[in-house]
Amino acid sequence: MAFSKKQKYLFVKFLALFTLVRWYNILLITFALYLSAVFLINPRENWLEVSLSYKLHLTIASLAFFIMAGYIINAFYDFEKDIINRPKETIFDRVISKASCLRAYGIFILIGFVLSLVVGWKVLVFNTIFSFSLWFYSHKLRKKPITGELGATLLTIAPFISLTIFYLETNLTIILYIGYLFAVTLTREIIKKMVYLKGDLIVGEKSLPIIMGIRKTKYIILGSMLFSLIPVGVLFPEIVNRYILYYFIISSSLITTSILLLKFAKTPSHFDKINTLYKVIILMGILSIPLI
Repeated sequence: MAFSKKQKYLFVKFLALFTLVRWYNILLITFALYLSAVFLINPRENWLEVSLSYKLHLTIASLAFFIMAGYIINAFYDFEKDIINRPKETIFDRVISKASCLRAYGIFILIGFVLSLVVGWKVLVFNTIFSFSLWFYSHKLRKKPITGELGATLLTIAPFISLTIFYLETNLTIILYIGYLFAVTLTREIIKKMVYLKGDLIVGEKSLPIIMGIRKTKYIILGSMLFSLIPVGVLFPEIVNRYILYYFIISSSLITTSILLLKFAKTPSHFDKINTLYKVIILMGILSIPLI
């Protein structure tokens, strides 16, 4: 069965939208939220009972739609810089017009609102603030040093905070784990600014390394790396007899390796190696949640 040109175009456009919303990140975040709900926030409850809650599924689905909308609006504002920094990854993005981006953004936001409303007013209020913050970050914060990196980091951990609001449950382990995730993510956000320095320079954005210089920014990265080890030290008495200890041993080793690489890092490719190590740390952190 042959496809018409219009059908082929619509299929390519669908793939482009799928790429634009960073489907792999959405899957990873969704997986992390389910693991957090079952093992981190509700460790004493039966996992089957937790996973059968339809409101949990709606909460995570609403967050997924809001995050996809966030990726779309970020790509809308970041198109020129992405072409410079990630030319191969923006091929599909060029298929979708800015008008189509805004329509998809509006549809995803609407779906997210409706799903949040079904869950409850507390989740709706938080997710509304989360949605506005995603837009505000893309429109304003990402263009400014420090606030851009902090904004991106806070928005990364915000979905996990939404889950704690849904369950009205928190404890020291959750707080410290979110603190660790915050520190690791903040470090990576600053490192990414070093990797994509060329694009920021060309489009005229005032990123941290442009304002403070590469040497001072490296000291900030070093401080953030060392700060991320503090929650690990505080958690140690709680996790010394748990399997999660092995994750923190490996992640601490990777952070130590990153500190050594940072000392000699000069080019974007050098910083990209550190960025890759932090991707591994974050991915392993998500997969190790059941060990907590």
